[in-house]
Amino acid sequence: MKKGEKRKHPASMYSWIVITFIFLGLLYLSFQIKRAHGEYLHWKSRETVLIKELETLRKETTEHQLFLERLRRNPDFQDEVARKELGYGKPDEWLYRFPQKQKVQSE
Repeated sequence: MKKGEKRKHPASMYSWIVITFIFLGLLYLSFQIKRAHGEYLHWKSRETVLIKELETLRKETTEHQLFLERLRRNPDFQDEVARKELGYGKPDEWLYRFPQKQKVQSE
């Protein structure tokens, strides 16, 4: 050791190393928390979309149940549906079927 040169204490060097590791650990944790928060927001928005979809499906289910109930109980409605959906008619009735117009695609 030269004259006038101060010797560093090993305890202060260890404390700087510990402080550096603590700082790096906190930095790493902050990035992980940020990433986790981003994932949380993603899944929260996904949950909102799924809840809306579930509400739509429940409404659809209710409408289908009402339709089926009406179909089971109402003979006039059965006749109407058979005519409209299946093309049925009465024995002495003429049915005219017109072709549906097809959309012309422009190039």
